[in-house]
Amino acid sequence: MRTIQKLSLALLLLMAFTIKLNAQNQIEIVIVGSAHDNSKSTINFQAIIDKLKNFKPDMVFGEYLPQGDYAKLEESNWAKELFKKEYDYLEKLNPESPKNIEVQIKKDQKALAKFAYYHKTRMNLAVNYAKNWDRGNTDYQIFVLENYMKQSFGKEEQLTYTKMFGGIDSLKKIGLYRPGSEYSKIYFPLIYQLKQDRIYNMDCQTYDKPWSEAWGKTDSLYKILTSKAKADNTSQEAATIKAIEKYWSYNEDEAKIFNADPYAGMNTAKYGVLDEAWNFYGGRHFYGYAGFPTETVKEMIAQWTLRNEGMCKNIVEQAKAKKANRVVVGVGASHRKWMEEILAKNPSVKIVSYNDLH
Repeated sequence: MRTIQKLSLALLLLMAFTIKLNAQNQIEIVIVGSAHDNSKSTINFQAIIDKLKNFKPDMVFGEYLPQGDYAKLEESNWAKELFKKEYDYLEKLNPESPKNIEVQIKKDQKALAKFAYYHKTRMNLAVNYAKNWDRGNTDYQIFVLENYMKQSFGKEEQLTYTKMFGGIDSLKKIGLYRPGSEYSKIYFPLIYQLKQDRIYNMDCQTYDKPWSEAWGKTDSLYKILTSKAKADNTSQEAATIKAIEKYWSYNEDEAKIFNADPYAGMNTAKYGVLDEAWNFYGGRHFYGYAGFPTETVKEMIAQWTLRNEGMCKNIVEQAKAKKANRVVVGVGASHRKWMEEILAKNPSVKIVSYNDLH
């Protein structure tokens, strides 16, 4: 009997130790739901940066596609088309390429780690990131050049910069410098202030085509629903539309709170519910309602879930490879809720809410 008791106690102690060890080895991840356009915002972005900086992340991820994924996409994919324009723009201005671009990138990274003000080296690094299909770090290096280095350029460096990148208006027009983006406002300054040298790419575009097809079908069916509701405001379809409009709206008090601090608002449970409704024509709450396109919304959600699962996989794999303890992920607010739910199921991950940071 005593032997059995000793074995039971030993087993319990082993289980407790294993649970404690697993908890210690968890990657702490903050998913920050973000606005893609912050150009008209009057928020104190440095306060957001400070909250994230105090979390002391080892890695900062952005909603950029990993460079190796571009070759797997169809030419018509929007993400590939978008970056191809930027790639072609820089390629035209900088036709010469190093013999081994990855070796050159590592060499330039090493040089800048020793001395950050090798301006020509940083210019070359930005161009080579683009040639190597790394949009996130192309954007980051151009941001650093524009915001932290340009003011100390000598005359020759200024001429070189203009020759390699064109003017600021051209960079903005082509999309290589987006001062109103969440990256320019939050994540690039965060990386720079942390003295880190890159942003990590984690987007997933594998499921974009079936997602777009499901979206198109849903949109067509939703238009039929709204037409029927307008034609007869006493119909079941009209009742469905009224219910959706009520469901996906903030009340007046909630709207005031959200507008006072949109980034806190975008990272609440309430916003997650509303955002699903906005993006999915009402969302899962309205499955089975009269006229609601239940089956095509299910198709949309299936593809959306796959994309978010792909993004989460990219984050966890890279974080484990780097042995990261804490990670910040800047992502469009429509992804946050889904990604948190996916990552919460992973025993190697601990989700930390942005709104719990200080």
